[in-house]
Amino acid sequence: MLPFARPLILCLAVAFAAAAPAAAAEPTELQRLLDGGTGPRLHEAGALRAFYRHRSWKPAWPGAKGEAMIREVQAIAHAEGLADDSYGLPHAASEVERDLLISDTVARFARDLAIGRVAPTRAVGGMGPETRPSADPLRLLRELSGGKALAAAAEALPPPYVGYRRLRAALERYRALVAAGGWPTLPDGPSIKPGMEDERVPLLRRRLVAAGDLAASDDSGTVLDDTLAAGLRRFQARHGIEPDGAVGRQTLAALNASAEERLRQIAVNLERWRWMPRALAPEHIAVNLPAAHLELVRGGTIAMAMRVVVGDVKHQTPSMMTTMSSVVFNPTWTVPPTIATKEILPKLKKEPGYLAANNMTILDAFTPDSPEAQGVGIDWSSHRTFPWRLRQRPGPDNALGQVKFTLSNSDDIYLHDTPKRQYFGRIFRALSHGCVRLERPVDLAQALLAPDWAARVPDLIAETETKTIRLERPLTVYLMYMTAWADEDGTVHFRDDLYGHDGRLRAALKRPRAVAEAGGADGGR
Repeated sequence: MLPFARPLILCLAVAFAAAAPAAAAEPTELQRLLDGGTGPRLHEAGALRAFYRHRSWKPAWPGAKGEAMIREVQAIAHAEGLADDSYGLPHAASEVERDLLISDTVARFARDLAIGRVAPTRAVGGMGPETRPSADPLRLLRELSGGKALAAAAEALPPPYVGYRRLRAALERYRALVAAGGWPTLPDGPSIKPGMEDERVPLLRRRLVAAGDLAASDDSGTVLDDTLAAGLRRFQARHGIEPDGAVGRQTLAALNASAEERLRQIAVNLERWRWMPRALAPEHIAVNLPAAHLELVRGGTIAMAMRVVVGDVKHQTPSMMTTMSSVVFNPTWTVPPTIATKEILPKLKKEPGYLAANNMTILDAFTPDSPEAQGVGIDWSSHRTFPWRLRQRPGPDNALGQVKFTLSNSDDIYLHDTPKRQYFGRIFRALSHGCVRLERPVDLAQALLAPDWAARVPDLIAETETKTIRLERPLTVYLMYMTAWADEDGTVHFRDDLYGHDGRLRAALKRPRAVAEAGGADGGR
């Protein structure tokens, strides 16, 4: 053997021994519960793995600390309109499992308060999951384990909007009303008009005093006098009812909605606020569908507001966040096949000249301007569905009016003018086939277009030819579904659940969540 051979071999042996990996550390009980498939079922397993890995798999909530934090979570959830009993301390098989379940409850609370418990689908009045903000429950866990108070750490979780804060304050007031016994209901009976005497008037006074629509000093008398009528008109205005100062059928129904029902209505609308993007576009249009009301917002200020007409119950306007890209003057209207079949075909069977009388023409099937293209000479009685495409030419009687605002969506929903101007004088304006009809379309066009084009709007309409003008930059449009909101002075407004979204959302919020419990592996959230 060469003189250096043995030392070299010894050195190599020592080097390999040094490079050999150390024996893996024994997993802690927390690590086994999270990764071994034998722990409790968790809603926020991903956040919990990151949280405990950062802590070297050590428990975070020893002794009474965890129980105190759960009680505080429940108190904050209650104040925010979340079901506080959803955040109880589950049964645990061991102290380590208890620590894990506390973390999961806190993380779930953080997510629910930040982005809502229920997915924002259209069926519950949401604008779609793509509009939902993100949540970071891991951040809250780390802040709390680092010593930050829960109340301070949770301040960043709810939506940052004044509308949310006002409605949250209303929630507290209506809870106090419920705790005090709510308000009386009025028996059914004939309408009570101003100046009339009725034995139900004292109940009416107590009802209006309870909700702040009438001064407590005006709580006596059996006549619907001027003061009471003024209070009733205030009540009607904030409930979307014709403010005539009389107790009719619709007003009676609103008066007899219980304080508990209004409290639940506030809670479901707080949930909808949690779905909103964390920052709205600086310039945008917001349409509240149940209120049939539009606002153009610039820099946090309402630059324009108007009444709108929205879809009826059979043709519901979907909630969505979309963009407006252009304005069309003197638009044509391609009639949707369902409208052509269900509404126009029956009219043609009675009146063959209906298409010509309404400036409509059949596309693609006949020579343009021929009698057949106008629907004349066709045996409409033999058709069960409208067989061709149908278009209405531009004009003041066009169903879209003289101005259309294009929106990017697959539902063929847009904002537009209408020849049926009388609808804007009504309180109830769910009357369209789904699109949003505007009370002041010309004003809106002038407000959105570049100055040179804005000045030409009257001329563009007068020219009668279809012309499309693109906006300088796309404008964000929010079609929202809010049936309760509060003004700056605390006045709370309610609207009927036009499309039934409140009912479905309330049912979804009541539906029990899969409770964290021992004996199962995690499935995430």
